Amino acid sequence: MTRIDLGDIDTVKGSNEGFDVELYHPATNADTGIIITVLGKDSDAFQKTNKQQQKKRMDRLSKNGFRGGKVAPPSQEEMDADSLELLASCTVGWKTIIDESSGSETILLDGEELSFSLVNAKKVYKRFPWIKEQIDTAIGDRANFIKA
Repeated sequence: MTRIDLGDIDTVKGSNEGFDVELYHPATNADTGIIITVLGKDSDAFQKTNKQQQKKRMDRLSKNGFRGGKVAPPSQEEMDADSLELLASCTVGWKTIIDESSGSETILLDGEELSFSLVNAKKVYKRFPWIKEQIDTAIGDRANFIKA
């Protein structure tokens, strides 16, 4: 048996370095040529956003719940917004692969060039659940963030 160096499976380091997710077509599984670069769930960005969201929930509880008041559970809209915020906070860029040697730092949406931003990432994830699902899966898979 070979000894394993834990430094070789440092998911925090890999999560902070990022991973390129090549989107596949939801019906055909064909590559779309669109790559979205994300950070992993062990990244500083994911942990920071997750802690902020937990703090918001705890503040809500302490304000209402511990004083005998009734605390309404978060609405579906609030949970969806938190999910979009978390995924967008881990998205650091996107591009379209035109050929092997070049790429565009934008993607096409309804015939228009869409440059990367946090707002645009949320917009894309909200409008296209299949993209949100692929990105969510990639961010949560630690194997994506371990260098072979």
